Amino acid sequence: MTTPARRETPRFFPASALALSCALLLAACGGGDGGATPDTGDVTKRIYVLSADAGQAGAVAAGQTLSVTLTGVEPGVDWYSDRPAREVGEARVENFVGADWQRVYGGVAPNALLQFQNASGVHAVFGSVQAAQYDGAARTLRLELRVAKASPGLGASAGSFTLPVVTLLNNLQAPAQGSTFAMAAGRTALQSDGKGGQRLVLQDVDEDVLWMNNAPARAGDFESLGNFVNVWDERFGDALPNASVAGDPGNGDYGIVPLTLADPVYDSATRSLSFAAVPLAGASLPGQGTLRNAIVFVDAGDRASPASVFEQPWRGVAYSAIPAKFQSNPTGAFFDSDATSSAFQALWGSKDGCGRNDLEAMAAQGVNLIRLYDYNYQRGSDKWTTGGNGHIAFLDKAQSLGIKVIIPVSNYNFKNQDGSNRPWDNIDLTVTQIVASVKKNGAIHPAVHSFSIGNELDLPKEDQTWQALFPKAAHVASLLHKLAPDHYMTVPVSNADEKRFYEELRKHLPADVYQSRFYNAVQTFKLKTGNDLRDNILQAYDNLNLGVPLVITELGTNNIGISSVDAKVNAVLGQASAVREYMDANPQSLVKGFSIFEWQNSNWKRNGGPDNTESTFGIHAYGPVLCQSKTGVFGMWNAKDSYWVSFHDDVAYDVDALVPLTSADHPEGLLKALSPYFK
Repeated sequence: MTTPARRETPRFFPASALALSCALLLAACGGGDGGATPDTGDVTKRIYVLSADAGQAGAVAAGQTLSVTLTGVEPGVDWYSDRPAREVGEARVENFVGADWQRVYGGVAPNALLQFQNASGVHAVFGSVQAAQYDGAARTLRLELRVAKASPGLGASAGSFTLPVVTLLNNLQAPAQGSTFAMAAGRTALQSDGKGGQRLVLQDVDEDVLWMNNAPARAGDFESLGNFVNVWDERFGDALPNASVAGDPGNGDYGIVPLTLADPVYDSATRSLSFAAVPLAGASLPGQGTLRNAIVFVDAGDRASPASVFEQPWRGVAYSAIPAKFQSNPTGAFFDSDATSSAFQALWGSKDGCGRNDLEAMAAQGVNLIRLYDYNYQRGSDKWTTGGNGHIAFLDKAQSLGIKVIIPVSNYNFKNQDGSNRPWDNIDLTVTQIVASVKKNGAIHPAVHSFSIGNELDLPKEDQTWQALFPKAAHVASLLHKLAPDHYMTVPVSNADEKRFYEELRKHLPADVYQSRFYNAVQTFKLKTGNDLRDNILQAYDNLNLGVPLVITELGTNNIGISSVDAKVNAVLGQASAVREYMDANPQSLVKGFSIFEWQNSNWKRNGGPDNTESTFGIHAYGPVLCQSKTGVFGMWNAKDSYWVSFHDDVAYDVDALVPLTSADHPEGLLKALSPYFK
């Protein structure tokens, strides 16, 4: 293959990223003599790469077909396999473009990246190859490329160019979808991990990762490196990906090493990234073992984005794990009613031998969604009004169990006055820090399902009516959309007059948010009896034709209002079955899930009195104290006023056992009885 000229460290910025993502990596793949490698594996799983000396193309426009002519084409086309196979090899171009094409792609046009350099810089065009013709005598390749995306700086025409490289991705069998990924670094090396293995260490790594869809899907774009690392296990957990690393070993040439990767570790502060690495066939990095201007190319993995959240149904619980001893508004370490920070890990997980492991208990019965209420974004920070990392451990645990979490902008933030504080005056900073507090590696945590704006703002709150609260909700929605454009949001309403308020929300919210990143949420305690829930909530919603999903964010009933625990268990099971049956019978329904209210009884809603309707909604009642855990200190420095704000010391708190609610019909308990409707 023609060796590209030595270049500066590649950067995946929109104007040049598509071009640079693979040019350095793959231009050194081919053997100059075009020797063939026997076909011992599945040819449909291979990624093929070919290069040439020069080329030309005409006008470039998305959706149009671009005619490309490459000259001085190298006779050898390189390939390596998509996971889980571990193969590399080479074929002759005339065989690949001729007799092998149908065998490799099966009649489905493959996606490809054409990259090149012209007078204005390095550019690329991504799209599907509709036709390919090769003239071996003239060493000329002609391609018809249906354009999906082109470098923004390319202009109207590609014109004449040099050093073209064509990367043809392997096709996937519909309905399977996947993407191939590429990232750039200033230098990389294989280093011992001290345990008998090796790590591939990338320094000066770029913050953008290029992804390209594998056919039959047709798209290409960028995601943050932080998100790439965060979702690694979800993408590649079923089989480690094959990858290639290529760069300059110090002699102006480019070398390439195929390997498998695992266990990414990213430090955004030092711009370093490392992987556990196993070179294929015992390969090692050339030269002194360090490559400069390196590209790492990772084979196909699922690229489900936060915007695809409603491609699956959601079955969850509302969660507010306040201990039993609070019989009125919590104080002390629980002053903020937020028990999902790392300070209270013994409730939702375990810590130092003490733990109730709520999240594991939920996941075991099929729960895949948790709806939260009170959320103190400052947990995990020691700087006033600054988002902390105190909820990342909870989100990590949820992610490991396949659970997503609805992050709330709590009602407190809509108050105009709270003593000397004016929460609404600070709403822009508050929302900014809420989003910051759920970021890991600089990207929103993959366990975040969506953001919830207030709770039942259709009802009066702090002397404000919905006429005042809905414009505030719309402002928060706009903020969230700027800060988390790929994530959905909702404004939960009560069942008092929900159909009216669905319409009011559509009027108040920004149109682009409502149409693409909003779902309605209703809180209803209607029963299955007489088809009340089905007819008046579920079917009624679909009849409105609003075009946005619905999740029932509170579904349940209580012991007191329905007269007994036995009746409550049976009623909640009826409600869950009604929603599940409706969703299963109507796969095109906009009803996308439900959340049972709630995980445990809330003593604090008794307001110092006996149990009431508010305190007996739980799937569980309280049992004896299992153990005690400690919170750690929570305090913050207020730099503006130069004083330390102490919220609580390192105090011990009770971890109560949770007792399943049982009935004569369901001695196994309500949670286990709900499992068929969760799963």
